[in-house]
Amino acid sequence: MSQITAMKIIGIMLVFLSSAFLGFNMSKRYKRRIQILEEINELIISIKIIIEAESPTVDELFYSLAGQKKLDNFFISKTAFLSPDYKRNITSECKGCSFLKEDDKRLFIGFINELGTANLEGQISIINGYIKQLENKIAKLLSEQNSKCRMYNSFGVLTGAFISIILS
Repeated sequence: MSQITAMKIIGIMLVFLSSAFLGFNMSKRYKRRIQILEEINELIISIKIIIEAESPTVDELFYSLAGQKKLDNFFISKTAFLSPDYKRNITSECKGCSFLKEDDKRLFIGFINELGTANLEGQISIINGYIKQLENKIAKLLSEQNSKCRMYNSFGVLTGAFISIILS
């Protein structure tokens, strides 16, 4: 086998593997999106519990969440929540998250912007609406997870195989 043929085979294998990896990466991103949405839902439920129990200001609410370690390992840093300009900092960090779709980001940013804008009953009602929206979105994504992840994985492998055949 000549050196050119060996290089061609190596190149074809690299193209195949990179396409397959792309499919696996898309599948992983889909699963991470679901995980982040579940984290957001858990945070909103924690916020609801704190508001019902203590009726804190927004600053007190975030300090309470930080004290309970609810903001640790969240996709937005604890410092964004604890800063004086929390709305802008949370919004900018949320917009930088590449795993979430734009409507996911708008939903979370809308929730943050509505914190502290109503009385206790109104706040609980708003929070319940966001919880319901997130639960519906998560349920839909979970029901589609197996088929979409399988499709992404298969698409990556088949694309790699197709390109490899064309190159050979």
